[in-house]
Amino acid sequence: MYICIMRVFIILLLLAQFSFTKSLEKVVLEEYITVGVKYDYKPFSFINNEGRLEGFDIDLIKSMMDILNIRVKFVEVSSNNKEKMLLDGKIDILLTDMIPQENKNNDIIFTKPYFFDDQIILVNSTTKINNFSDLKGKHVGSIKGSIRLENLLKIQPDVISLTFTQYPQLITALSFKNIDAVTADSLWAKEQIQSHYGKFKILNEVICNNKYAIALTSDNIKLKEKINLLFEEISNNNTYENIYKKWFKAK
Repeated sequence: MYICIMRVFIILLLLAQFSFTKSLEKVVLEEYITVGVKYDYKPFSFINNEGRLEGFDIDLIKSMMDILNIRVKFVEVSSNNKEKMLLDGKIDILLTDMIPQENKNNDIIFTKPYFFDDQIILVNSTTKINNFSDLKGKHVGSIKGSIRLENLLKIQPDVISLTFTQYPQLITALSFKNIDAVTADSLWAKEQIQSHYGKFKILNEVICNNKYAIALTSDNIKLKEKINLLFEEISNNNTYENIYKKWFKAK
């Protein structure tokens, strides 16, 4: 009986060890870190025409981990599962579309912001929607799990809101006029205008400004502090500026 109890205890102990993300010490020791990103959020993280993962977030985390000679393993996440994958220990840190204001879980902490962007409204270029007032009674889409619709409703409460799990679904719905507008961040919206040859336009009014940060579990404070220092280093040596110019200034 005692042996059986001990076996159960050991199994539970092992499960507990694997239920948390790696500490800073373990990341350095094993020389790799597992990073959760979306594969459809261009220009931040996406699969290119050659089937490779690239984007602003990809270059950003690689440049920081290169300082420590740490390899980066990317794992695909979605709006629905990203926080669960972090808390379950499937990934060590979480990038891409992570906004601290959206977080309602005390088990998740964030680094200092690494990117700022405006939340806007994207519509078809032929539409008669020109301002927030014109959205009254219109169908507005956003990504499920974000607070962007909540932000919009504070300004224009008379919209019919719909959520989508993936960004391609969102832009397809707008293309086929299944929805009247999309609320999202401006750089993603500008990418859609460019890649769809001016089929869309952005309203001049801005809903709010969002801060992007890297998410970690609350027990990983040392890793958070190290990432903050690494971000400061790439900011001071112009690496961050070069990555930013690569993905945004040229557009």
